[in-house]
Amino acid sequence: MPEQTKIEPLSATEYDIIEKALWELVKQFPKEQIDPDVTAEYDELKSGLSLAVFVDGGRYKSHNVLGGFTAEVDFRVAYKSDPRTSPQRINSQAFVGRIMRWLENTKDLPLLTGGRTITKITVTNTVPYKDDTGQDKSTVYVAAAVMEYEAD
Repeated sequence: MPEQTKIEPLSATEYDIIEKALWELVKQFPKEQIDPDVTAEYDELKSGLSLAVFVDGGRYKSHNVLGGFTAEVDFRVAYKSDPRTSPQRINSQAFVGRIMRWLENTKDLPLLTGGRTITKITVTNTVPYKDDTGQDKSTVYVAAAVMEYEAD
């Protein structure tokens, strides 16, 4: 009979470190001329144009005898706007897609504190989806990813 793997959620300390790192990383996205002038917020979509990073949960994948570990965190990047035409909706969706492709392909991942290193970011939905239309009739496009990291 196969051994069951126990899912161990990340500690509060890990969340503090990872949440800040993801937020800082998304803020470093090298915008193109066609991209909106918006700066990523953490865990909040404001009224009007808004970009946000949401951490959805994380877990330890393995521990080693020296105290190190590997872990992963699920997160989303969301962009809120008010597109009125099909080309504007396509551009809003594409903006989120460009951010996610950059996250997945960047080699210059930030160093984390305490000997932690981001090893990989994998986008889990390749096309950002329309999350919802807000009460103010805005549109939110969202893409999800998993960030893997390790600590010595």
